[in-house]
Amino acid sequence: MGGESRRRDGWTWWGEASGAVGDLGLTVPLAFALVVTNGIPAPRLALLWGAAYVATGLFFRVPVSIQPLKAMAVIALASGYGLDMLTTAAFGYGVLFVLLAWTGLVSRLRALFTTGLVRGVQLGIGLMLARKAAELLTGSPFFLAGDGLPGTAVALTGLAALAVLLLGGRLTSRPLALPMLIGGMAVGWLAGGRPDAAAAAGAPLAFAAPQWRLLPDAALLLMLPQLPLTLGNAVIAADDACHLYWRERAGRVTAKRLAASIGLGNVAIGLAGGFPVCHGAGGIAAHARFGGNTGRATILLGAVMIAVALVPGGTSLMFLIPVPVLGALLLVVSWEMVRLLGKLPRRRDLAVALATGVIAFATRNLAIALAAGWVAERILSRVLPARAAV
Repeated sequence: MGGESRRRDGWTWWGEASGAVGDLGLTVPLAFALVVTNGIPAPRLALLWGAAYVATGLFFRVPVSIQPLKAMAVIALASGYGLDMLTTAAFGYGVLFVLLAWTGLVSRLRALFTTGLVRGVQLGIGLMLARKAAELLTGSPFFLAGDGLPGTAVALTGLAALAVLLLGGRLTSRPLALPMLIGGMAVGWLAGGRPDAAAAAGAPLAFAAPQWRLLPDAALLLMLPQLPLTLGNAVIAADDACHLYWRERAGRVTAKRLAASIGLGNVAIGLAGGFPVCHGAGGIAAHARFGGNTGRATILLGAVMIAVALVPGGTSLMFLIPVPVLGALLLVVSWEMVRLLGKLPRRRDLAVALATGVIAFATRNLAIALAAGWVAERILSRVLPARAAV
């Protein structure tokens, strides 16, 4: 009786646990890179991001993803910025989004994003995730913290993992992301892989007052390039994705609340010495695709991340996850994002979405893609009637 009730409520422990790990394909490689290149302690990343996961699960009650700010992470990695710069950027970015939510400006910006533009953002994210998956499967070691197998083995193992995720779930009627993750770690351990002890070093928390002298550079070099991606993907496309996947269950999710969540979370993360985060449509699709249906999914993941952060050496286990498994997870999520195009009812919206997504993929710049999509929409509104159906 209890199991039937849980199914009617839209959750099972198996589904929530499997959905919880669906978004690790992007988060774990970025976390590892930030630890190695920028010197951010892994326990701090795990503790702060885990706390953010728990908070969003409790508030939104659906699996709203927590992801490192991708554009900011790429710039930080390329430039080698240290903790002072990154924590100042986190604090400043948080204040910015608190203001966007409090003034209601983010809601007015939401009205500028038509369905075609939103789907275009989601398509672009899906294509970029596919590219990242290809990079993981063709140019990475078997483990993030080391090697152990040649590149061909990485690609073949990734394809096998993809087949299990796609076909095994249908045969068993259960999402398989969690057993795939655990099984991959066990196989890696038996094959001789060992977590990097250096990846577990560092204090979980360290108060970091904003360095005001660094704020102008942080705003220009880190915050400004990230802003279009956060608004397009982490607020507007994320809002859309939540309502697509969970409909009435996502009643607490709005663009304004997502912006406020990003703002408050990053103010706290900046003061605690961590790296800033956002929500993302791709991460939301990952949680949904692998079985997440309620906030319990992100609460579970957050609790595990907090636990490994507080256990000495625990965070090193995160980097024992085989790269092929991470790549396979990304490929499944990529397709989940691309297939949202099928929900567009009008040819004009489809054309705008295709233009926006392809340009985002080609340029890796969401601001350029959104501008091009907006121009395409203005032109097509004169060529194709609004009632034109697919």
